[in-house]
Amino acid sequence: MTKKTTTKTHSLAQDRAVYDALNRVQAVIEFNLDGTIEKANEVFCKTMGYEPEEIVGKHHRIFCDNDYAKSDDYAEFWKKLREGERFEAEFKRIAKDGHEIWLRASYNPVLDNDGKLLRIVKFATDVSEAKRQRAELDGLMRAINRAQAVIEFDLQGQILNANELFLSIFGYTLDEIVGKHHRMLCEPSYAESSAYEELWKKLGRGEYESGEFKRLAKDGHEVWLHASYNPILDAAGRPIKVVKFASDITDEMQKRSLALLEMATPVTKIWDGVLLAPIVGFIDSKRAMDIMEKTLTTISETRANMLVIDISGVAIVDTAVANHLIKITKAAVLMGCQSIISGISPAIAQTITAVSYT
Repeated sequence: MTKKTTTKTHSLAQDRAVYDALNRVQAVIEFNLDGTIEKANEVFCKTMGYEPEEIVGKHHRIFCDNDYAKSDDYAEFWKKLREGERFEAEFKRIAKDGHEIWLRASYNPVLDNDGKLLRIVKFATDVSEAKRQRAELDGLMRAINRAQAVIEFDLQGQILNANELFLSIFGYTLDEIVGKHHRMLCEPSYAESSAYEELWKKLGRGEYESGEFKRLAKDGHEVWLHASYNPILDAAGRPIKVVKFASDITDEMQKRSLALLEMATPVTKIWDGVLLAPIVGFIDSKRAMDIMEKTLTTISETRANMLVIDISGVAIVDTAVANHLIKITKAAVLMGCQSIISGISPAIAQTITAVSYT
């Protein structure tokens, strides 16, 4: 045996060893040029739920749903394979028991030494579980995108992307913010602070941040978000970007601020002997008692002789509210402090007058 023959024999043996190893770990099936199955390995048969004798001599279409097998696309697929074209993609196929299987596969034309097409060999891996997980993740992301404002940043804070809900909250288009820095959404004093700098250092280290954040919309109005900044890690655990999920709580924060004002009516000395009590929101019996107690205590402590009650922030002034206001002013007078009610309209004045003479 010549050296050349020995080398060729050794090369063929290596090729056979590689092919045998591939057969042990990957689904392999061979077709003639019209799509008839010539043979399939054990991995392929196990993946699809068949015995070899159940599929040899049958057409490839037994693995496809009926509509696709009858379609022009399927006919074109085999036409291109017969022309020597190679395909690689994820393909939906049907197992023996009828359930869907997704295969990551390549269809490979096999040529003889003269370049003549002999058959088609398909190498495949079952990716059904990965496909299912991706579908669930895609569905989850669609649900999140419908319900939450989402924006993405690089590790330096440059904006990469944002969903429609985020853009609608802030009044921007995507083109207006992509490539800009997150600080465009913040008050300048905060964007220039050490706390802001530390936020991005923390996120760059892969640390999570959540809370309630005040931001500015395009037209300058305040937007309050309940949000989380979530560093996204690569396969090695290194941060590669930051995704922020947020809910608009501006209305809630405004109501909360109003509630605080309602609970804490300040009685403030504005000049010597003059007190101001601005009332905001709604007045019920309990709150009227609280205001009266705070007012009388402050009159006593400051020895004021004039009280100005500003009701321009009171939502509704009906006869009950008017009654509460009159009681507060009468109590102040008994303490030797004259009272003036400001912020009233003619209609409110008539309501208070009507109550005072009943």
